[in-house]
Amino acid sequence: MKFNKLFSILGVAAAMAFTACTDEVEYTPAKEVNTPGVYFSSDEISDFAIDAEAGAQTITIYRKTTGGEISVGITASGDTDKFTIPSQVTFANGAESAVVSITPLVDLMENFTTYNLALSIDPEFTSPYLSDAWEGTFVYANGTEWNSLGYCEYTDDMVGPLFSNPCLTWNVEIEEHSTTPGLYRLVNPYGCADSPFQRYCTLSENYVVVDATDPSKVFFGSTPNDGFTTGVDMGYGVMTIGLQTYGQYADGKITWPVKGLAIFDNDGGYYANQSGEFCIDLSKLTK
Repeated sequence: MKFNKLFSILGVAAAMAFTACTDEVEYTPAKEVNTPGVYFSSDEISDFAIDAEAGAQTITIYRKTTGGEISVGITASGDTDKFTIPSQVTFANGAESAVVSITPLVDLMENFTTYNLALSIDPEFTSPYLSDAWEGTFVYANGTEWNSLGYCEYTDDMVGPLFSNPCLTWNVEIEEHSTTPGLYRLVNPYGCADSPFQRYCTLSENYVVVDATDPSKVFFGSTPNDGFTTGVDMGYGVMTIGLQTYGQYADGKITWPVKGLAIFDNDGGYYANQSGEFCIDLSKLTK
């Protein structure tokens, strides 16, 4: 079916091309442009990292016609209440570029938050053949978002037992969110130096978020449906972990009920934690 469908499409295209050769085509000239051709470059920076000491951030705006001094209107949208943004920018006589200065109002920003801005040029000065808009993000991060607690003991009752191996325990670095107690992050648990599965792990970097902010409803990622990738491929595709039910955090240990986790590879899904030994043990952290 795919071959026949492709053949029929090619046949239609050939017929259309043949018709175009015999039909008279009316030529429509391009629209004449009588503006300075002010535009944003596609190479312009669009991602900014800022902190409490950040001053004005700048982007460059250009024009094709450089004669005379002109002031060009700029319209901003997005999180405009978190920035001071000029309503116009002035090109000096003979200059092909000018600077748009954007000042973050850091006292109004929440830490570890991304803010979005978009700028557009007054249509009076633009060209239909050049970009008249710019979009960017500003990530406000004052200090370190994740702080290392040291190394926890990580007991696997998922990857190893899937291949009839025993549950193994090794040290994994664990971090806690600086402003959200109980929100943890494991640093590449299956690809770290102590992992017995390191040589099978395809990920050099992998952060696994463990949300224990509610100790009775522990899950991985941003939502209970997220799960996480182990990065481990034992010949059947990279294995990922999902929840069957919530975990719990008590006495310094994060655990799950028997069969409360599931493991997936290219062959499908399987119950995990069948011995109930999976554990992230924070009760005896080491540096």
